[in-house]
Amino acid sequence: MKENKKISRRKFLGLSAGAVAGLAFSPSIPTLFAASKKTYDYSILPAGKREYIASNCAMCVNKCGIIAEVVNGRLHKLNPNPEHIKSRGMLCAKGNAGAALPYSPDRLKTPLLRTGERGEGKWKEISWDEAFKYIAKNLADLKQKYENRSTVAFASTEGFQEEFYYYLVNSFGSLNTVRHTTLCLASNIQGWSSVFGVFPDADLLNAEYVIMLGADRAQSLITPDSVNFQRYKPEGQKLIVIDPRFTVTASKADRWYPIKPRTDQGFVLAMINVIIKEGLYNRQFVESYTHGFKDLEKMVQDYTPQWAEKKCEIPAAEIVKTAREFAAHAPRSVIYPGRRSSFYSHEVYVRRTFAILAAICGCWDTKGGVVPRSSIKLNTPEVSFPFFMQTRDRVDKESTDLLKDVVPSSVMCPMIGTGLPEDSCSFLSERDGSWLTFREAVLNDTPYPVKGFFCFKQNPMQSVPNTTKTIAMLKKMDFICVIDMQMSDTAWYADIVLPHTSYLEGWDPATGISGINPLVEFRQPVIKPLFDTKTMFEISGGIIREMLNIPSLWDDIEPDDLKNFKEDVVEGILNRPIQEYIKTQVSNYPGALEKLMNNGFFTVESKKPTYGATRTPGFRFKTKTGKIEILNERYKEFGLFPLPKYCEPKNFVQKSGTYRFLVGRTAWNTQTTTQNIPYLWEIEKENAVWINPGEAGKLGIVSGDYVWIKSRVGKQRIKALVTEKIRPDCVFYSNGWGRRSPWLSRVYKSGASEAEIIEDVLDSISGGTCLHETFVSITKA
Repeated sequence: MKENKKISRRKFLGLSAGAVAGLAFSPSIPTLFAASKKTYDYSILPAGKREYIASNCAMCVNKCGIIAEVVNGRLHKLNPNPEHIKSRGMLCAKGNAGAALPYSPDRLKTPLLRTGERGEGKWKEISWDEAFKYIAKNLADLKQKYENRSTVAFASTEGFQEEFYYYLVNSFGSLNTVRHTTLCLASNIQGWSSVFGVFPDADLLNAEYVIMLGADRAQSLITPDSVNFQRYKPEGQKLIVIDPRFTVTASKADRWYPIKPRTDQGFVLAMINVIIKEGLYNRQFVESYTHGFKDLEKMVQDYTPQWAEKKCEIPAAEIVKTAREFAAHAPRSVIYPGRRSSFYSHEVYVRRTFAILAAICGCWDTKGGVVPRSSIKLNTPEVSFPFFMQTRDRVDKESTDLLKDVVPSSVMCPMIGTGLPEDSCSFLSERDGSWLTFREAVLNDTPYPVKGFFCFKQNPMQSVPNTTKTIAMLKKMDFICVIDMQMSDTAWYADIVLPHTSYLEGWDPATGISGINPLVEFRQPVIKPLFDTKTMFEISGGIIREMLNIPSLWDDIEPDDLKNFKEDVVEGILNRPIQEYIKTQVSNYPGALEKLMNNGFFTVESKKPTYGATRTPGFRFKTKTGKIEILNERYKEFGLFPLPKYCEPKNFVQKSGTYRFLVGRTAWNTQTTTQNIPYLWEIEKENAVWINPGEAGKLGIVSGDYVWIKSRVGKQRIKALVTEKIRPDCVFYSNGWGRRSPWLSRVYKSGASEAEIIEDVLDSISGGTCLHETFVSITKA
């Protein structure tokens, strides 16, 4: 596709959404709307017994409500649940495409045991009994050989069945767990929580003024936000998008600013400068609820709009205008917390700055502002697991000396440095770990060797930057077990692969979804399982029962611990139907089980949106001072700068002929999990790299040419898309391509992988992975 529209640099830097409404979107977009123009002959619909069964989607993190239409036992269609309070009658392309998932010829259908070399692709089918025995024996062998249960690591991603994965983890006793969080939201959560004590939601349904920096809610879908700001926003709501790319969200904005990457913090600090200098902040709120305002006032004196203009390449007048508008609409103004990944090595300070802007304008816990989440407490059975003597602490708690390779001086902020405060997990959930520090420790066998690896529905081969290191990590393992629905790139390198039941074929436990409108969801089978698959509830139970047959797995615990474990966990939960577990979970709410069965979710009257509970005299925030901490006292104790001072690497200059690599999402794919699904593959059959026309012209590249993208850690071949929707100093392509697993037949060796070229750079406060600190060169292929 060739774009002919010309935009001068001056227009490019201050473009409004209206002025660029004519810019072309992806060539695949029209196919999304073509169906609405067709006339259907409803007489061709299959005849027979028709059922409508409520459940919830699992095609991404949103868990939207669905109504499955089943004809003669076969899934015919997935419809949106119009009553669902989170998805609000919406079901996206991914949700609709889920109907094809159970019937995919590429899904895993039975347990597989490797018979050749790792990555060679030689497998044999085995029974579940054989699989459980094989895994239990390997766990016992690893424990005996290394005398340390933490020599086995467990990776996972979020989902309703993940709690049962942790039954397996805790039954073995390893402390080495890594989740998706440090590949996603870790820095964001830490930044906002360091100010308010919690990570809030944005009340987009009632906001009058919204600023989104780097968040593409029209593509990277999050319900209800993606629905609210497009379909249900209040009349007159203004949207300001600040992003190096002209995203779909930018196309819906009142103003779009193509900011220079890594300068978001400077833009917001200059806003704070204007708001304080002109007395536009909420003086009463600041005096009543915040700590450190005077220090902030002094710090931002030098962060003028004129200073920020040079950093951000956005006119000072536009920064002043945005600051005044934000303050004028406060408290119904939102600087969006969102789900933007960790981008830069100072990302925690970027997010602290966003949160402080909201705080000084009083946009906290009020209608149309940012609001603390509420939740519905379930009666989930509390169980205790044995205390194992042969368990050492996490490897990434003792690996700060190894971090110099993942905190390079070229991106280091002087006020942060290379070491994490005290240890690698000081500001993290212990369960989440830190993927980059974990991998460095494994590669260096420090402080001890990790030789076993379990992976549940995560794909580190495609999701963790610098694939070369991930392969090296896997090669160090004596044993690898992957549990998934498809033969992912990570599964391709496993010793044994267990097929997980799809979300449409099994029961999932009740799970609370926190938010401004909290609810409880679950999943029930809409069709019978098509193949020899099991849920994680069943898999954990099967492995644990086999573990109990091996005495050496229990020789480092007290006999009473083992007795109680058998009674409470194995007999009390795993040996019973999961429906009993679900019934117990919701037993405190009369009629809840019936609501789950009929609607797929329930909520309670007392959890309707309320505002202001934290804006009352004497309320203590979850911070050291009990106030909203503009100046963070805990950071001060750890030797970190307690205010969000502007952070940039010393003497950094982007090399000529290089481009900052940006990440982003499309509305029709979820990370690396959905590209092989037929309906979604029809929309995008391979990804393409966005290149600005000016740069493409210098390189002699036109749309459709294949190019090589090369970074310090890898090289990928990909098709070019020449477009004015990206700054000249950046390039971008979507995630989930360039796959190594031949069993992903549609996307095998198609397009380019992000993980192969993104460098492994660490945000050393949160442990997050910095996805925008990679520079690439481009040549024609």
